[in-house]
Amino acid sequence: MNIAHFETSMDWGGQELRIVEQAEWLNQHGYPTWIIARPGSAILAKAQEKNLPTFAIRVRGSVHPKTLTPLLKFIRERRIDILDCHGSRDAVYGALVKLLTGVKVIRSRHVTDPIKMSGLHGLVWRHGNHGIITTAKKIQEMLEAQGIPNKDKTLVAPAGVDPQRFSPEHDAQQLRTRLGIAADSLVIANIGMIRPDKGQNYYVEACKQLLDKGVPITCIQVGEATSQTADFKRQVLELAQPYLDKQIRFLGYHNDIENYLAIADIVVVASVATEAQTRLVSQAFLMKKNVIATTTGGLPEMITHEQTGLLCPPHDAQALADAVCRLIEQPSLRAQLRDNAYQHALQYMTFDYMIKEMVKFYQTTLHK
Repeated sequence: MNIAHFETSMDWGGQELRIVEQAEWLNQHGYPTWIIARPGSAILAKAQEKNLPTFAIRVRGSVHPKTLTPLLKFIRERRIDILDCHGSRDAVYGALVKLLTGVKVIRSRHVTDPIKMSGLHGLVWRHGNHGIITTAKKIQEMLEAQGIPNKDKTLVAPAGVDPQRFSPEHDAQQLRTRLGIAADSLVIANIGMIRPDKGQNYYVEACKQLLDKGVPITCIQVGEATSQTADFKRQVLELAQPYLDKQIRFLGYHNDIENYLAIADIVVVASVATEAQTRLVSQAFLMKKNVIATTTGGLPEMITHEQTGLLCPPHDAQALADAVCRLIEQPSLRAQLRDNAYQHALQYMTFDYMIKEMVKFYQTTLHK
């Protein structure tokens, strides 16, 4: 079974990381897998860094013969059996591949944004694929509400992570010392791209409320803005005053997320839109970290309130601050949530669990 993932995004985020990790696993386990991406894109560079098979293609609009022709040639020469398309533009080309070849086309959906069903979008969703993979049950429900598809044609594949890399045994002391974090300070972490939908403004406001009350915490944000969200980052940095670079620190993008999770006591997911099932929750659970998240998107599918974590309404800094206070003041609750979350993650949130379900779905789709 030869597989190709098609991703036209230029930026780097959780979606692109997931695709690269899937391609790595598939190649290592006997399923030749390519990543099709645009020249100059972050995902192409990362895939090439890891020596993964790639195909660079210039994407001109949603339908253009100068894109379609080399795509079809590549699929034919590499004998691709499954083409997995991850965005709206790639999905249009995927629909044409379905129409013109015998290749099975999968449509993957990673976000909970409203789904456009008018015109070409609706046509592609209804007739442009042989199967759909969603990263959250909420997305599947959104599709069903639009009349597509039936459940036999879909797979919900939540974010899975490597329990060897994200382990509660990971040593945190060296990084904590380098950052100069006081021994009696709890670390409250937010990790992810700096974007309005990730809600870092609410995270910072919650941290400020706690610091104003004298709560002994250090708040870290690990991630970076894109060129499109640079203005939002400036607003968030201004909001962090007067604690910026002291008790509230923006540390930038780091690939070694496990090191920063290791120093965290509580992880806050403040998303207000788009979020399906962030791998950050799985990572935090496997490292026995407490998680506070909003009820945005598929997050309630990952976190059972007061059993594996705490949930808050989105757009509500006060609720986030109150949840942090509750965990600080109730150490027995913190311990119980951590233990419950860890056991749940070991069973349902590992990368092997997720990818094996996807391989079965690919194989079932291929032989229909």
